[in-house]
Order: sequence, then C-alpha cells, then structure tokens
Amino acid sequence: MLEFGSLLRVFRSEWRLTQTEMAELLCISQPVYSRVEAGLRPIPLRALKRVADRCGTTVQTLVLAHLLLDENVAAIANDPPDGASRALLKMAEQYRAAYPQGVRDSAALGLLYDGA
Repeated sequence: MLEFGSLLRVFRSEWRLTQTEMAELLCISQPVYSRVEAGLRPIPLRALKRVADRCGTTVQTLVLAHLLLDENVAAIANDPPDGASRALLKMAEQYRAAYPQGVRDSAALGLLYDGA
C-alpha cells in the first residue's frame, strides 16, 4: 500500500490549510489525519477520492503524483534502470522544467496542475 502522507502534506501546504482543516475536507478526524500525514496509517480510499475531487483529477493521477514527489524520484533514480523508472524520471524532468529551480516537489505539483 502506498503511503500518501507526503503528498497530502504537499497539498495541505499548497492549499494553506491546517491539519484540522484538511481533516475536515477529508471527513476524518484530525488525529487520524495526523497519523496519515506522518505515514503511520493508510489513507481511507474515500478520503483519497475527496482529495482527487478537490484537485479536479483522478485517484490514478494522485498515485502518479505521489511517485513524482522529490523523495520518490530520488529513490527511483538510485534503483537499477528499467523502462518504467526511465519513463518516470523523464516525466519528472519535464514537469520540473516548468518551475524555477529548487521548488520542492515541482514534478508532482506540475502533474497535478497540468491534469486539473
């Protein structure tokens, strides 16, 4: 199961929400949301669907955006190359090019804004 805490933290920051406000958006309690964001609990599928709806995208796009977070792209780059990892790295490079250098998680954000 993918841990979406890092992606949710990016959204929460981008949307300038508190953990309580994000939890309300997802219809879960703040303590549950806090554990999800910390990677200690999986996000309920219904809550992930609410994130997708808020972004105007699909759950599948959220999964891809999760893979394009900086920490995941770095891990992919360190693994032995295969077709899928090369495609993800190329996609990350293309989305990062649209942002000023040094913007954190720009590939994931680029995908989400492009897909919305």
